[in-house]
Amino acid sequence: MKINFTYYLFFLFFSIKIFAQDPIQDTISPVVKNDTIFNAPQETIIFPKTYWNIGNEKRYNVTTSEVKLEDDTISHQEQYTYNVIIQVENVYQNETIVKWNFRNIQFNSKSFLNNPFSLVNNVSISFKIDQDGRFLGYTDLDKTIKQLVLSSEDLENKYLDNPTAIALIKKNLQQYSTEESIVKLFDKDIRQFHHFYGKSNFTLESAPFVYQSYMDNLFSTSPTPATTELKLNEIEVSQTNYIMSSFQQADKDWLANSWYSYLKDLATKLGSEQPSEKRLKDDIKYYVKTTSRIKDNGWISYSIETKKVKFQDTDYTLERRFELVD
Repeated sequence: MKINFTYYLFFLFFSIKIFAQDPIQDTISPVVKNDTIFNAPQETIIFPKTYWNIGNEKRYNVTTSEVKLEDDTISHQEQYTYNVIIQVENVYQNETIVKWNFRNIQFNSKSFLNNPFSLVNNVSISFKIDQDGRFLGYTDLDKTIKQLVLSSEDLENKYLDNPTAIALIKKNLQQYSTEESIVKLFDKDIRQFHHFYGKSNFTLESAPFVYQSYMDNLFSTSPTPATTELKLNEIEVSQTNYIMSSFQQADKDWLANSWYSYLKDLATKLGSEQPSEKRLKDDIKYYVKTTSRIKDNGWISYSIETKKVKFQDTDYTLERRFELVD
């Protein structure tokens, strides 16, 4: 019995999508530097960090676009937007509590109820960051879960005459209404926003800052080892903002072995012929690019993150964009 392995792979991958895996922690040691961004004028040194105070509030428009091509033909396409109000709730010693409030979520797809993010309208989530802006962990998740339940009820009221839609809303709520699972709805957005804070000092001439990190696994729930490079691209003439870029790429050998193991496990389950070791040479491209313009007070002006997977006849792209409103 022969198997269409590409079909099984991408059925798994796109059913997992962007919410299914646990939040990924980068393996990087804390870096504590001086408390100013700009130092010697002859060689400006940038240390990305937050200079936020209690009561600070910013509003952003966020757009997430997802496109899957098969043989150069669009097989899946979805875009959704939302507004987020980011508030600094508390500052205590070396920790800051930040709250994100999600508003006005809109989808361009008729099948948007399949996306669990459809549940988060008027939901907020709070988390801790350190003195430099690095993400530490979530707080008060019980409040977020209660708001998610209320939001799902509001959504159900729009589909009282549609049992199929009601069932789908309830299914998503059940899947994401625990403290462990609810953070998966927000984690990638929040981590993109805080991606560059507290990592290292940078100059325009310095080599990229490189560290070992992890990405979602395309073939199982275990994280994929990766290498991340951060670089300072530009400093605005007035030195009031700067642009950082990041390139994260999956370990190719690990990815190939993970793919081969997946094929072997699949063949065993289906009682089919075991795959050839030549599959270890299959070309899989998997990377994430992030670019952010950051003000000298630590607030993001804009941020764009692009996740790309290229494999056999399939090309998958997910882009998330933050734009400061006020």
